Amino acid sequence: MVKKTVLKVDILCHKCKKKLLNATSGLQDVDKIEVDVAKGTISVTGDADPYNIILCARKVGKFVELVSVGPPPAPPK
Repeated sequence: MVKKTVLKVDILCHKCKKKLLNATSGLQDVDKIEVDVAKGTISVTGDADPYNIILCARKVGKFVELVSVGPPPAPPK
């Protein structure tokens, strides 16, 4: 089942954003990754386990807080 995992992460610079994207894109079953630097969140859509997403972000050296896990929003008609 496809789900959307939203994590709160301290993203301070472009290099931090790039490291997070590289770490999470290496996971299996990831369909889409969105990073919002202004809000400090990363949204991962796909079948990937939220626990594995958190582990990848922590390996980069970031403190991660789980915001939500749920179904992705329906596409606009």
